[in-house]
Amino acid sequence: MRTIPVNLLLAFICLSAGSVYAADMTPGDTFQDCRNCPEMVVIPAGTFMMGSPPEEAERRENEPQHSVTFARPFAIATTPVTWDMWEACVRDGRCDGAGVEAALRIQLDGSENPDWDWGRGDRPVVGVSWYDAQQFVGWLNGKTGSDDAYRLPSESQWEYAARGGTTTTFPWGNTLDYDYGNFGLRESGLGGMAEGGDIWVNETSPVKSFPSNAFGVYDMHGNIFEWVEDCYEADFANAPRDGSANKNGNCANRVFRSGTYLSNPYMQRSARRGAPYPSTQRGRNYLGFRVTKLLE
Repeated sequence: MRTIPVNLLLAFICLSAGSVYAADMTPGDTFQDCRNCPEMVVIPAGTFMMGSPPEEAERRENEPQHSVTFARPFAIATTPVTWDMWEACVRDGRCDGAGVEAALRIQLDGSENPDWDWGRGDRPVVGVSWYDAQQFVGWLNGKTGSDDAYRLPSESQWEYAARGGTTTTFPWGNTLDYDYGNFGLRESGLGGMAEGGDIWVNETSPVKSFPSNAFGVYDMHGNIFEWVEDCYEADFANAPRDGSANKNGNCANRVFRSGTYLSNPYMQRSARRGAPYPSTQRGRNYLGFRVTKLLE
C-alpha cells in the first residue's frame, strides 16, 4: 500500500458532475482531503457474493446470498469517523455536538448514563443518529468541494470492504479472534470481554488498534456499529446489484453494520445485518459511522 502526498493527489483530481477521478490512484492507495477529513483508501472494482451461505454458523434469514458487482473502484474511510473529525464539523457549525452529547448522557430508559465518555481524540464518535451522520457528510462535501462525492457507504460497499476479498465468516477465518478487534462475549448475550490483543472492556478502543484487512481497512469488525445509507429490506428483494444503496423498504429505519465492544460472535460476522434503528435515534454509545467517496 502506498500513500499519495496531498499536493500530488490534488494535482491529479478533477471535479466533474459530483464525482472525483484521480488518474494516479490504484487500489490500496490512501488519501486525505483536509487536515480533519477521514483518511480514505481505494477499494478495487470487482464482484462478490453478498450475504451468508446456508452452512455458516449463526446465519440469519435476512442474509440471502446474491452477487454484487462494482464496475469501478471507490474509496472508503480506513476507520470510523473519530471524535477529532466530528468535533471539527462541530466547530464549523455543521454538526450538533451539544445535542449528541446530551443524548449520550441519558440512557434509553430515561435514566442518567454515568458511563458514556471514555475519551475523545482517535476513538470513534458515538451516539449519532443517521441524520447526524448525513450532516457530517454534507460538511465534508462542502469543505472539500466534492459535490456529493462523499456519502455513507451502501450495505454492499460496507460488506465488500469488510470482507477484503474473503468468503469466510470473518476476514481472518471462521472463528472469532480477539487479536483482530474489540469484541464482546464469546457466548450468546451482550457484555464486554478482554482477551488477546483486545484489552478494552465495556468501552470503545482507539481506531487502528488492530490490524487492517487485505484492503487496508481497519475496525470493520467490533468496536462500534456503523450506520450505512440503505433503507431496511429484510429479503434483499429490491437490493441493487451494482453496489448502490437500497432506497426501497422502510426508509424511516436505516441499516447498521459491524459488531461492537459488547457483541457476541453472531454480531461480528461479515454478513450480519443490524436490526434497523430509527434514523432519528441518538444516544447509543456503541453506534457511529464511516464514509465512502465516489471515484470516477
